[in-house]
Amino acid sequence: MPELAIVTYLRGQERLTPELIDIGNQLHRRYPDLVMELYVESTGPVPAPGSDFPIRVTHVQGTKYRKLLHALQGTGHRYLLSLDNDIAADIPSLLRLVAQTVDGDFDLGWGRIHSRRVSSFISRLVEVDKLLSHTVLRPALWRLHLGVTIPGQCFLLKAASFQGRLPGTDTFLDDLSIGLHAAKHRLRYHYAQEVVAFELPFYSFAALWKQRSRWATGFRQSLSCATLTRQDRRLLWIHAFCYHLLPILHVVALAALAPQAPLACAGWLGALALAIARRRPQALGAALAYPILFPLFHVGWWLHFFYVKP
Repeated sequence: MPELAIVTYLRGQERLTPELIDIGNQLHRRYPDLVMELYVESTGPVPAPGSDFPIRVTHVQGTKYRKLLHALQGTGHRYLLSLDNDIAADIPSLLRLVAQTVDGDFDLGWGRIHSRRVSSFISRLVEVDKLLSHTVLRPALWRLHLGVTIPGQCFLLKAASFQGRLPGTDTFLDDLSIGLHAAKHRLRYHYAQEVVAFELPFYSFAALWKQRSRWATGFRQSLSCATLTRQDRRLLWIHAFCYHLLPILHVVALAALAPQAPLACAGWLGALALAIARRRPQALGAALAYPILFPLFHVGWWLHFFYVKP
């Protein structure tokens, strides 16, 4: 059985990026049977100059989750590497992630995703959010057997562990559905503690607000799945608490304590910023502002979840 296929997705009139072709070429040297399963929504040609591997184009509308289910159903490869089209990889780190996951026969594998460095203030806040999520929160929850998310931008699946087993309820949050399945069945996962890819962050308040609204819709879709067990719902609500409610409670507690202990609150914010940005010192300024400003987007998440009709 061939070892590896890449699955990637183009929305609207997007084009396959040179970065993704380079990733495929690098992997093709180690896995000669590699193919790329390319899911597109437009009917036009898909140029792929410089690719050393075959590309199979499939026209499917809808969410990435629907396309991934289609890829799982039809694959003849042992592993699928799902990659968003807008990422740039740290090639050596990504190759190590793939090799360690495949050679170790893990069911699931992922590494850290960071934001590409851009100049807008919102994008710097997103960079800090990525640092906190990918280096602290997600690893801690998985170690406690409470994790249900994986980085949707870049991950590996062992096809046999997921074929015909994922819920059929469509959702914007493919990473949540996959992670929940892995968590409830205690599948073996490999977490690479290094950055394997970089994504383009959002530049504007409106774009980031829209993304969080989509996440709230996706969470509601996940909760609506008819096959959820009580344990599944508990894990999903723990996820919502840690990712979307805890930051709000944190800033409320700071606001309540600041009049009585301003120096202690300032010291705590400084220590927290240093801890978050310890591997990215240039993000320290945004890390100081992040705990105070970013909870606004979590408030938007809850408002959309409870009050906006699907």
